[in-house]
Amino acid sequence: PDTVVEVKKVEEVEHSTMTKEEVAELSEKLQKQKVEMDEMRQQLKKSAGQMASQRAKVSNQLAAMQGEQRFTGAREPAALTMAYDYKQGTFHFLSGRESNHAGKRNSGESSTEFSLRQTKEHVAIALKARKQRGYTMKEASAIYQAFSTYREVDPSLHSYDIVDSVVGINYTTALSGYIAGDTKVGTVKESLVVAKLLAVYQAKGEKSNEMYPRIVLEVDEEKRKVSINGVKLSPRDTKEILLSITGRGAMIDLEGLSGTPPRWLTEDVLIPAGYISKTPKLPSN
Repeated sequence: PDTVVEVKKVEEVEHSTMTKEEVAELSEKLQKQKVEMDEMRQQLKKSAGQMASQRAKVSNQLAAMQGEQRFTGAREPAALTMAYDYKQGTFHFLSGRESNHAGKRNSGESSTEFSLRQTKEHVAIALKARKQRGYTMKEASAIYQAFSTYREVDPSLHSYDIVDSVVGINYTTALSGYIAGDTKVGTVKESLVVAKLLAVYQAKGEKSNEMYPRIVLEVDEEKRKVSINGVKLSPRDTKEILLSITGRGAMIDLEGLSGTPPRWLTEDVLIPAGYISKTPKLPSN
């Protein structure tokens, strides 16, 4: 106890004997330490913000990879690429990518070169179409009607409107002629192709407020079949219909599944059709 008392006395003596200069120096030192602590807190706060930003960036990247985000760029109208074989009376769904490539002139390509290449590519598309399934008017109309309408941004100079749009039909009369086995399409046959495709176009899909058209695939896991609006399809048929979509693509809903999509659907339909990052979600009940 005596020792404790003695220590306190020494401390009191030390404090009482500090000069004004020493007190000022100590105060300045404490103030400097406070500034340094504030700077350190600010730095830690900044680092925490950067870490949070980085985590958000990674989270956004993962979400994008999983197909859970909408991206800008959906300005082109949606359409199906089709043809009509007037000799067989059947409709065909053609690759939108291949048809678009054939119809666009390459940089530096002369008119003659473009015409020759276009004819060559159209013939290749037609030969492939002949090996594919053809559809009756009733079937083609049902499949087209399965694609819902969608919402589209219509920009103006100072503002914009959101308008309802229907899925279009892209076609080339020359392709229909090649599928039918003709190298030239006369006026009468050309009018017939246009009239038949226009008849399919009249079968509008149900209204939707989404920015992409929507289509439902009814999946029969046991039989390995898919139905679109009552039309029964093989995996290959389904893939070819999805590949005919051009412009902005479409959203897919899967029905008839008890769990995750079967491997045959993923590998034979969805991945070849471009749905690589994530299989479509099952519709919520």
